[in-house]
Amino acid sequence: MRSEPTLVDGQLTAAANDGHEGPLAEFSALRQEIQERVKAQQQLLSLQLTVSAAIFGFAISRPGMTALLLIMPFTSYLLCGRLVAQNFGTLRIAEYITDELSGRVPGGLGWEEWLRQRQPRSPHFLGSALPLLLTFVATSVCALGWTIGYIFLRDGVELAPQIGLVVVWALGVAAAIFSTMLVLQMAGRVPVRSWEQTGLS
Repeated sequence: MRSEPTLVDGQLTAAANDGHEGPLAEFSALRQEIQERVKAQQQLLSLQLTVSAAIFGFAISRPGMTALLLIMPFTSYLLCGRLVAQNFGTLRIAEYITDELSGRVPGGLGWEEWLRQRQPRSPHFLGSALPLLLTFVATSVCALGWTIGYIFLRDGVELAPQIGLVVVWALGVAAAIFSTMLVLQMAGRVPVRSWEQTGLS
């Protein structure tokens, strides 16, 4: 009788040499990659909070540095994009384990399927999308709102610098919109294009 594979210190081992060490080793490596991607998402979230606090604190505490807040929508978009890419990469790995790898092991590798059956197709908005919208989008919106007076209502500003600030501000609005779309796609609120078209892995 073939012994079942066991998970020891995050690594799968087979008690008997049954010819399935390859798929089991691949499964172990993929699960490790999933853990690394989840860790990367947490690090990106922490980085966003740190960067936001630093930029707001520096710009608000020093007169004449209000324009520094225009950086916020772009840093938020870049960090949000990386976080969402890590999420979609994790989903691709889980899909590969379920559709391709599980069938190569007798009895299957039921972990991903077990998770899929017990997780809702559309996670609750308050637990999935809202925290990320507050973290990435709300900070951008606050920064853009804070700079409205500085950009549009000041007197005695030369035309060329003001046009430049207006262009940067408008691009910041676009970046905030893109961040919103990324978060909603990640939370399953907006349809996602096929994996090959997204380029997110």
